[in-house]
Amino acid sequence: MAAGQIIELEARIMSALNLIYKDRITFGIELPLDRDWSEAGQRRARIEGRPFGVPDTSNPAKGVKLAENLGFDAIWLRDVPVHDPSFGDAGQVFDPFPYLGFLTGHTRRIALGTAGIVLPLRDPILLAKMTASLHHLSGGRFILGIASGDRPVEYPLMGLDYEARGATLRDRVDQMRTLWSGDTLQGPQSPVTVRPYVPEGIPMVMAGMGQQSLQWIARTLDGWFTYPGPPDQAERSLSVWRQARTDAGLHPAPVLTAMHLDLDPDPDASFRPIQFGGRIGRNALTTHVRSLHAAGVAHIAFNLRQSQREIEDVLAELAEHVIPEFTEQNKKETTL
Repeated sequence: MAAGQIIELEARIMSALNLIYKDRITFGIELPLDRDWSEAGQRRARIEGRPFGVPDTSNPAKGVKLAENLGFDAIWLRDVPVHDPSFGDAGQVFDPFPYLGFLTGHTRRIALGTAGIVLPLRDPILLAKMTASLHHLSGGRFILGIASGDRPVEYPLMGLDYEARGATLRDRVDQMRTLWSGDTLQGPQSPVTVRPYVPEGIPMVMAGMGQQSLQWIARTLDGWFTYPGPPDQAERSLSVWRQARTDAGLHPAPVLTAMHLDLDPDPDASFRPIQFGGRIGRNALTTHVRSLHAAGVAHIAFNLRQSQREIEDVLAELAEHVIPEFTEQNKKETTL
């Protein structure tokens, strides 16, 4: 990769990623903000006639505005084109792009991310236009998390080859960057472009592996959204990431992770595993987050669908007792 290309690639980090890639660990929330996977949430869903995996969408901005007001750094949406009952999860129900456009008008500061858009299922011209529009309308707060998809049913429904999704993803990345730059496409009569342009590009992070090598992700994208596992395992996998960035001649880039959280009302409760995360008190959670940060995790997004407690109470406790442990520590370190 030429020096000019490296500078252009790294410049993308200096936009929306600055909202979550700081000199402290940052915190996000994964939508939907509903505890519909908990026992209480499932009971409520049955009363309301919602099948498992379909959250309450009656107030789609309320929780996001609360998260922003409480000091969370980002919200994240998944891409679930069809609800497969055998898979059991409809995501946040709304398509991520109109939903993020809606949330743009209800927020001012918080980063708006996808984790991730199933790139091979999306037309690159329409995708380039939607993402560029969202970038401009949000004031540069958009982070494009991408993925190759883990639901084989979606591909035949759209007449696409599931086995070719890795190569298609790579092509989509190149196509979108070309279109964002304002390069022309040859129309039937004359060259055309896709507006609005984003010459500096939009930050892209990979959710999972996307059928790619870690080396390709490290040299091509601006970050990696992954489940690094326990802190000791995280240190090993993240050291490989850092080396891959170094081998590509690039500066460090963020590693992001998600955690299903059931915040125990007992502050001193120790970690008990649940699917994709744990039930844990705030003190042990603070220690856990500190260990992940020491291993190299830059951002953690909490998923609260398994929460036994009300979402508002959990967000408030995290904002009062967990997030300040890192923001205040950073303030102290910078004054030394």
